[in-house]
Amino acid sequence: MEKIEPEEVIKFFKEIGNIPRKSGNEEKIRDYLVEFAKERNLKYYTDKYFNVIIKKEASKGYEEKEGIAFQAHTDMICEKEETSTHDFTKDPIKLIKDGDFIRADGTTLGADNGIGMAFILALLDANNVEMPKIEGIFTVQEETTMIGAKEIDVNQIEAKKIISLDNGKEGKMVIASANCKEWFGKIDKKYIELENNITYELVYSNFPGGHSGGNIADEKRGNPIKLAVEILSNVENLYINNMQGGSKVNVIPRDCKVTFSCMKELDKTVYDKIKDQKEFYGENVQIELRRVKKINKALEKETTNDIINFIKNYKNGVIKLDKYGNVVLSANFGAVNEFDGYIRLEYSLRSNDISLRDIYLKELEKNVKNNNVSIIWEQELEGFLTEEKSNLVQKVEKVYKKMFNKDIEKIITQGVLEGGFFKSRINDLEYICLGPNIFDAHSPKERVSIESIQRTWNFIKEIIKEFIYI
Repeated sequence: MEKIEPEEVIKFFKEIGNIPRKSGNEEKIRDYLVEFAKERNLKYYTDKYFNVIIKKEASKGYEEKEGIAFQAHTDMICEKEETSTHDFTKDPIKLIKDGDFIRADGTTLGADNGIGMAFILALLDANNVEMPKIEGIFTVQEETTMIGAKEIDVNQIEAKKIISLDNGKEGKMVIASANCKEWFGKIDKKYIELENNITYELVYSNFPGGHSGGNIADEKRGNPIKLAVEILSNVENLYINNMQGGSKVNVIPRDCKVTFSCMKELDKTVYDKIKDQKEFYGENVQIELRRVKKINKALEKETTNDIINFIKNYKNGVIKLDKYGNVVLSANFGAVNEFDGYIRLEYSLRSNDISLRDIYLKELEKNVKNNNVSIIWEQELEGFLTEEKSNLVQKVEKVYKKMFNKDIEKIITQGVLEGGFFKSRINDLEYICLGPNIFDAHSPKERVSIESIQRTWNFIKEIIKEFIYI
C-alpha cells in the first residue's frame, strides 16, 4: 500500500480503514473527523447521532462564488469469509494492493463509502487547490436505518448543491435513486417428533453475494436461499429441521444451510436439479446435498410449508426494466435466521416507480397472509430525482465532456442513496452522486480500482474549478 497515487486521498483511506465503523458503531469515526477539523481550524458540527459537517472557507478572491457540499456516509457493511477471524468491533481493515485494485484480507473493504470520505477529507485538507466554500457532510447508518440523513440538522448545511460520493461506477452520474422498503417477518416455530424418517443436509456456499441494489441485475450471482427452496419444494413429505442463510436484509446472500427430513430416500429428480444449478452458477460455487445422522425433531408440516411457500412465492431479483434497460423494480430475499420460538425472514423491495411498487406490494401482502408471516420490523427509505437539466447536472456534464471527450452517463439506480432525505428537507436542493469503480460491494470480494480513484479525484477537482471560474 506504499506510494499509491493520489497519495493525498489514499492516506486518508488508510486512516479510515483503521477505524471500526459498523453501522450503529460510528462514534470512533466521528471522533476522528472532529479531530481532523480541530487540527486544521475548520468549523465543524456534530450531533448525538455522530453525524459530522466540516466547513472550509473559500480561497481568497472566491468568497462570493457559490459553495458546494460533498457527502459520504461513515459506516460500512461488515461481511467476512468463513475462515476469517476478523473482529469488526476492534480490528483495522487490512488493505492489500492487488494489481490495479485495493482489496481487503477476507473482509469487506469499506470503499463503500470510505473512499468517498477520503476524497472529501483530501479536499478539506488541500492548500494548493483554489476552491469556493466547501462543506463535507458525513452521515451515519446509511447501510441500515439512514437515521443520519433523516435526523441531521439541515440548517447547518449552506450549499444548495450536494455531490454524494457514494457511487461505485465511474463515468456514471446518478440523478435518481430508488425508494426502498425493508421488512423482518417471522413464522412461529412448532415442532413434532418424527419416526422412520431420513435426514439430509443441503448446503450452499461461496456464492459471490453483493449489493442488493447495485448487483441485483447480475443473475449469475444467484440467491442461495431461493435456490435451496427451489430444491426443497421438489421433496415429498418434507419437514425442515433447521434453516439458516444470508446475513442482512440489503445484502445478496452468499450461503444457505438447511437440514431436513423426509420419509424416503430422495429420487434422481432432486439431484438432477442440483446439477443444473451447479452448471448455471459455475464451478466456483459449492452446492452439497448429503445424508446425515437422523434428527427426529422437526418443524411441523404447516410451519415447514409456510416457510417453503413464502420464500418460493417471493418474487426475487430483477422484476421490471424500463425501456432503456434500467432496473426499476427489484427485490432481495436477504436472510433467514432461527431464533427462540420463530424463524426470521429478511427481505426488501426497491422501486424507481411507485405505481409498480404498489402492485408488487399487493401480491406480497397476499403472500404474507397466506403463509402466516407476522411483520416484526419494517422501514421505508426515500428515493430522489434530480432534473436532468439542473444547473449542477449541466456543470458536471460539461466538465466530464471536456476531460474525457465523451458524455457522462446519467442513470437511475436501484441503490438507495441519502439524497431522498436531503431533498425532502432542503428546498431547491440539487443532488447527484459520483464515484470511482467499486466491485462486489457488500461482500468480502469488494475492491476499488486505483486508476479509477485517480481519474475521479482529478474529475472532482475540475468540478470545483467550474464553480469558481464560471
